[in-house]
Amino acid sequence: MGYDNVIKSYSQERHILGEELPMETPYTILIDISDMCNLRCRYCFRCDEGIEAEDYRKNKLMGWDTFVQVVEQIKEFPGQFKRIALSHNGEPLCNRLLPQMVRYIKASGLTGKTEIHTNGILLDERYIEELSEAGIDRVVVSLQGLDEAAYLKECGAQVDFPHFYHMLKLFYKMKKNTQIHIKIVDEAVGDEREKFYELFSPIADRVFVESVVPLWTGTDMEDDIYEKNKYGDTFKVQRCCPLIFYTINILPDGTIYPCSHIRPPFKLGNVHDTTLKEAWNSEKRQEFLGRMLQEGRFQNEACKGCYIPQNTVVTNKDSIDAYTSEILKRMQEEE
Repeated sequence: MGYDNVIKSYSQERHILGEELPMETPYTILIDISDMCNLRCRYCFRCDEGIEAEDYRKNKLMGWDTFVQVVEQIKEFPGQFKRIALSHNGEPLCNRLLPQMVRYIKASGLTGKTEIHTNGILLDERYIEELSEAGIDRVVVSLQGLDEAAYLKECGAQVDFPHFYHMLKLFYKMKKNTQIHIKIVDEAVGDEREKFYELFSPIADRVFVESVVPLWTGTDMEDDIYEKNKYGDTFKVQRCCPLIFYTINILPDGTIYPCSHIRPPFKLGNVHDTTLKEAWNSEKRQEFLGRMLQEGRFQNEACKGCYIPQNTVVTNKDSIDAYTSEILKRMQEEE
C-alpha cells in the first residue's frame, strides 16, 4: 500500500551551501533547553559512561533567564535564523517552560521555524494544547518501537503504548499550523514497516523509516570512501564539516558550542559572558573554519571520526568540499 506522506524529515528547500558561505547570521541555532531525558535508550551516550561528554549527562534544564538572554542575543545578528531548534541531546518535553519559550520567540519577531525532536512520551492533553496554541512549527517524534515490549527492551521504560498513540493522534487533531513528523529506525521496526505506516501515516504530516548509522563516531572515516546517512542515501565521506559553518549550539547552562558534537573541538564561551554574535565572529572560530577549509577535518582529533557531517549532507547541495577555495577566499576578503 502506498502512502503520500512517506517523506524524509529534513527541509526540502535546499540552497547550494558552498555559494552561501561565509555567513553573517547562522542558518540554525540549537537551544538545548533540556539535558534531561525520561528514557534510557541502550544506544544513547547516556548509557555508555565510556563516552566522554563533559557538559552532558548533567540533567540540567535551561532556566527562563538564560533562555531570554539567548533570544535577546539572537536579535543582535543582522539577519534571521532559518531554524530555531529547542532540543538537542536531551528530551525537550522535560522542560515544562517549552510552550512559553515558543511563545516568547514568536513575540520577539524572530521568523525562524521553531521545532523540537522528541520521544513524545511526556505529551498529555494540556501539553498538546499549550504547544498548539504557542504555534510551534515542527515536532519530530522518534519512536523506539511499536509496542510496550519494544520500549522496555530498547529504553528500559514501561510505556502505555495505546495511551501514547492516542496522545499523538490527539496532537495531530488539535494542532493548527504545526507540522508533525513521526519516524522510526529500521532496526526498531524490523519487518513491521507496513504496520508503522498503517498506524502513523494517518496521524502525521510525514512518516519515515530511517537507517541506523553512528551518531557521533564513525568507523575508519577517511577520504575517498562512501557512507550512507540516516536517510539511507549514500555520499562520499565529507572532508569538510558543513555544519560548523551555519550552526551554533547553546547548552542549558549557556555554554556555547560551535557544533552539535557532544565532544566539541572547543567552546566559544557562555552567553552570560559572551554574546552569540561575539562567539560567531570570534577569532577562535574564524581560525577553526579556515583550518577546516585548508586541512579538512581528518587533521582534527575531535572532528576526524565524527559522523555528523555525513548525516548533515542530505543532498549534493549540502556538501562544501568542492567550494573550499572559494569560501576561504571570501573569508579572507572580509577580514
